[in-house]
Amino acid sequence: MTTKNLLEHRSLLRPQLHPHVNGGLMHQYRHILKTIVVISISLFVASCTRTTVPLLPTTTAAAELPQVNPTPFMISTFEPSGMYAVVGIPEGEVLLLRNPAGITGSIVDELAYYERGITATGNVANLGSSIWMEIQTADGARGWVNSLNMTEDVSQEQFCEDARALLVLDNSLRSIQGQDGDLLSQIVNPRRGLIIRHDWWNPEVIVPADSLSGIFDDRDEAEWGLMSGGEFKIQGSFKDIILPLLEDTILNSPIVVCGDVPSGTTSRQVLWPTEYTSLNYFAIHRPAPEGGNDFDWRTWAFVFEYIDGEPFLTSIIHFHGDV
Repeated sequence: MTTKNLLEHRSLLRPQLHPHVNGGLMHQYRHILKTIVVISISLFVASCTRTTVPLLPTTTAAAELPQVNPTPFMISTFEPSGMYAVVGIPEGEVLLLRNPAGITGSIVDELAYYERGITATGNVANLGSSIWMEIQTADGARGWVNSLNMTEDVSQEQFCEDARALLVLDNSLRSIQGQDGDLLSQIVNPRRGLIIRHDWWNPEVIVPADSLSGIFDDRDEAEWGLMSGGEFKIQGSFKDIILPLLEDTILNSPIVVCGDVPSGTTSRQVLWPTEYTSLNYFAIHRPAPEGGNDFDWRTWAFVFEYIDGEPFLTSIIHFHGDV
């Protein structure tokens, strides 16, 4: 488990495909209509629409899944657009477009963190441990960037209606409830691993894809950042620090939202990390208890990235009130 930036270098640089569960999501999609009826998050999720849904049984893993009546939302997939967007660049910094490939190449242009509509020419260059790709921007500038700074450009509307993404979310929640690292390892981004942020303002802790199978048993400690106020370090294992916060959210009748972060009373502004502007997400929100402490709410964003048109879980980000 390593603490570092999402990408190799936020201002300059910045993913062998891995099959999904049960031999690939395309195989699963052939049975999606049947699956959607019985998976625990079969629900109506529209773009930026809040929907209260039963997620997981709160007793044992062997408990029967709730029977959910089919809901009239569009179950769809889509053809990849072939377009890309910038990822991993915070507001205030830029991605440098270079020619030729490599950090010593001349600077051709600067791309902002929100740039979309980028086309890949198909040319790639392997430079040591990094892969650079040649791109053309919407304005016609042409040059090279580290491929980790590019992500497939998928609109929020497409993502929120993608049944495959719902299935990955369902498996994500099941893996947490059952502490099933093998399941989690099959749905996480194979290029980046799982990027965890204890708070949106804290640094990324990256669990490599090949380490995810043991994440629920690993007792190695990591530094997750600082408590609100910036004085006390958050240090401990995933099992001791992150897992209880996840369980507190997903096992307490949460609300599922696509493309928005529900929040509650807090002394600190809730902001979406600009590094992830081009990535889509579901938010799992546990509101403050009625009649209780208004600050006692919690939200986890499950962030997705598409690789060759298939959705993978890339990051989980924690938002909460100041209890």
